[in-house]
Amino acid sequence: MSTTSLTLLDRLRHPSQPDAWDRFVRLYTPLLLRWAALQGFQDADAEDLAQTVLVKLVRVLPTYEKRDGQTFRGWLFTICRNECRDFRAVRATRPLPTADGLATVAERQPITEVTEAEYRRRLVQRALELVRADFTPAVWDAFIRYVIDRRPAAEVARELGTTANAVYLARHRVLTRVRQELAGLID
Repeated sequence: MSTTSLTLLDRLRHPSQPDAWDRFVRLYTPLLLRWAALQGFQDADAEDLAQTVLVKLVRVLPTYEKRDGQTFRGWLFTICRNECRDFRAVRATRPLPTADGLATVAERQPITEVTEAEYRRRLVQRALELVRADFTPAVWDAFIRYVIDRRPAAEVARELGTTANAVYLARHRVLTRVRQELAGLID
């Protein structure tokens, strides 16, 4: 039996891991759409841009190597920023919008990097959505009440008819799974 690395980035390097690409797409598409929206892209264009970035990543991500001082987020953001620029350059050859459509062109600002905190928050939120199916409703409910709602373990245990230790274990299991999911993606 062959062993497979638990990190998503390592799994993306192997063509025999199509589920890894599916996981990556589900994890990162909302972030790519958000970056595009921040640049004034309309929904349809943002989706096209996200697809363009993902297609490029199919080629370049398997060879990604983290360099000193470089984060995965920064590397991905640079790819997205460059694709935004290229996307706009291609669109610049199209006819100009009507007079009422020029207002949105003036509102566009140069793409700026999202903060580390926003990146982490969105990525963790998306990872939580993806791993939820890995847990029973009881474990998930204990985790949400204790970690997300920040309620005392004893109170959560009393409400769920379990022990405080079970609440702590729920937190540990879910956070361990999220860390596995995001290994290498959050620097």
